[in-house]
Amino acid sequence: MDDFDIMTCGDQKYFTFLKIFEKNVFNRYHFFPIIYDLGLTEDQRKLLKSEIRKIPISQSFYMKNSSNYIQATHKPSCILDYFSYHNKNILYVDADTLFVSTFNHTLFKDIDIAITPRHRKERKKEYYTNGFINSGVLFFRNTNSVKELLLLWEKKCCDPDTTDQKALSDIFSDQINLLEAKHIQKWNDLNILLLEAEIYNDVACKTGKLLHFKNAGRNEKAFKKYQQYAKVQSLFPNIFQSVISLYRKYNILYNNIIKREKL
Repeated sequence: MDDFDIMTCGDQKYFTFLKIFEKNVFNRYHFFPIIYDLGLTEDQRKLLKSEIRKIPISQSFYMKNSSNYIQATHKPSCILDYFSYHNKNILYVDADTLFVSTFNHTLFKDIDIAITPRHRKERKKEYYTNGFINSGVLFFRNTNSVKELLLLWEKKCCDPDTTDQKALSDIFSDQINLLEAKHIQKWNDLNILLLEAEIYNDVACKTGKLLHFKNAGRNEKAFKKYQQYAKVQSLFPNIFQSVISLYRKYNILYNNIIKREKL
């Protein structure tokens, strides 16, 4: 069964993102996401239409480590909680994102876990300090083997100087290629798929089925860009989708030409 729920997390500072996110998910998938409450006010909770869950979480999740990266170590605990009362698979997505179009369920056929490597614009040494993946988009199948992996990830996140994506990168890096793989890879008995970041976790916000406005919660310029895109996407969803799709096709064609010229 490849059906999945969509989940995100946020506190009171991310309320604007959560409101837009749940509307965006509903418009694209025709169901509301599950939201994990990391510190919403009671009034904010009442204004959300999604199912809201709250579990005990260390407040260090919003702090920065010694390399100046937000730790965000709450994610494995939230996903494990979801699996404790739901039998569906889960697609975890950061709240500062917009679905331009849906992810087809067949994308995760025969897959236990799907992750996105660093977008090509982030493939620099300073980014790799925080891991080789971007944990803003993650798929997990609801199985016992996956739960064991999540427990290991949760344990790694207890390191006071790690981040969620650094911990997950460290777990996977001993057995799989975290940057380049066009096929399913094995980590122990789990099937791991690397999703193409330019499509499924697009931090450049140009070609993706999901656009990821990284740092929009902490950067005014990024937040304004997010608001502009969200407004256009809400008013003209089909046109917006067509423009992004056209740009994606152009980008693929351009990259193929460049590759041929290098041969």
